[in-house]
Amino acid sequence: MISSNELQTVLWVAGGLLAANLLAMTLFVLFAKLPESKLKEAIRSIIFELDKFADEMENSQKRATAIQKISDILGWRKILIPSALIGLIVDTEVAAIRKMQQATDAPDLHQDKE
Repeated sequence: MISSNELQTVLWVAGGLLAANLLAMTLFVLFAKLPESKLKEAIRSIIFELDKFADEMENSQKRATAIQKISDILGWRKILIPSALIGLIVDTEVAAIRKMQQATDAPDLHQDKE
């Protein structure tokens, strides 16, 4: 059975992921709607980093390294989460970023910079 502390941790993680996705979607929508300005340029740099993260996590070796680092950090804090679950969360976040890009017709900024 799940203890109260474990349940609280799961709820905090789920809430954090939901908040991060809402913030990201807000940034994508603002980027799509705003005229060229300093604010749009700031949002572009944030979206660039999100796109860079998604590109890196689509590389299986970098994804495995990131999952291992997250597992190590959580293990150090005595929070044991299966690597498969961490991988699922990473894949879900990458998919969410890609869907946000498509929904707002945001360009693949990471590809444009190379």
